[in-house]
Amino acid sequence: MSIIPQSPIVRERLFTVSKYLVYGLLAWNGYMFYLDESVASTITFSGGLSLSEIIEVHSGSIDTTFWIFLVILLELETYVIDDEILKRTAVKWTMIGLRTVCYAMIVYALYGYIVKTAFQSDMVPFAVANVCDVVKQNFSILLAVEDYVPLTAENCQALAGEDLYRLNGYSIIAPLDDLIYARNVARIDIVNASVWLGVVAILEVDVWYQLKGGLKGTLLRVSNILKGIFYTILFGCAVAWGYTGVLLDFGDAFVWLFAFFFIEMNLFQWQKETEKAVATA
Repeated sequence: MSIIPQSPIVRERLFTVSKYLVYGLLAWNGYMFYLDESVASTITFSGGLSLSEIIEVHSGSIDTTFWIFLVILLELETYVIDDEILKRTAVKWTMIGLRTVCYAMIVYALYGYIVKTAFQSDMVPFAVANVCDVVKQNFSILLAVEDYVPLTAENCQALAGEDLYRLNGYSIIAPLDDLIYARNVARIDIVNASVWLGVVAILEVDVWYQLKGGLKGTLLRVSNILKGIFYTILFGCAVAWGYTGVLLDFGDAFVWLFAFFFIEMNLFQWQKETEKAVATA
């Protein structure tokens, strides 16, 4: 017996509920990123944040926030708003303006990932005879990406004999392997954010031609091939985060893939409705 409802109305409602649950989960993940980054900022920028440092500290939550806004706009364009309304000049340019703001902030967040990677790549040897001698100098230990603990008389013993390095200009130390690990995970952020920009660039073209009735043939095939390549890379980033133990990013990556699955389904349904309208005209 099929578990898929036979009624088109029921299927549509299930599709809509599932979609908005995923969008809600994205918002929750954005909040979790904000909490993680806020805690990390108390270590890396204990003296307070300047305006230019906000993007370095909160690149993940800024990125997620404006991606959520972008998904909402894509949802409106591909599913909610009628074609004739979308073609109105005021509506069209309002949507373009809002998406442009989102893209600007997403690119800004990508810049933040690059700055963060550079920050984690600038390492200098931490030459002290006994790391426990600097316990009272407000040093912190990097455990993982954006995960720090204060250096104490208890945990300094675990670093005895380690080849320690320090993030240049900051009171953050760790074994070299841990710092390299943090830098490599940060590089996954750069790849992931860059590829997502490629995905939405193709979706912009898709929506533009769909409104004109031209999303078909070679253009549609090329679009699907490129998006298939990009989604495969994004899946690889998710697997890489899971393999390296960055579970928040791992889970978030799969939720985003689900979210854009729904956007792609919206676009597919939109195409079918357009083809049906043309055939019956």
